[in-house]
Amino acid sequence: MVSPDPDSRTRAADILRARLEDRRVSRLNKALRVVSSYAIALVGVSATDELLPGMDLVVTRIDTGAEVLRVAAGQPQEADRMLQATRRDLDEMSVTQFVAAWRPADG
Repeated sequence: MVSPDPDSRTRAADILRARLEDRRVSRLNKALRVVSSYAIALVGVSATDELLPGMDLVVTRIDTGAEVLRVAAGQPQEADRMLQATRRDLDEMSVTQFVAAWRPADG
């Protein structure tokens, strides 16, 4: 991931943008999920959200498109709530504050 690196007083929304993307999964993982879904359907149990790949929240620099942050955002409804919270924080926080608040502890 790329560091945003702007002035600490700069409003995050002036430098960064947030969007949702489908979770990146390998073809094998995708195939296993499809097979699992069919197997579960055959035994009469409704498929659970854990079988769906979900969404990622992706924050990028506006000027270069470089990815600054990517985190698992869950299924569409949960992901949309996370996106709205992220956009609110981008609008209200400086870049330094935003990165400190949203950067994963291990990142």
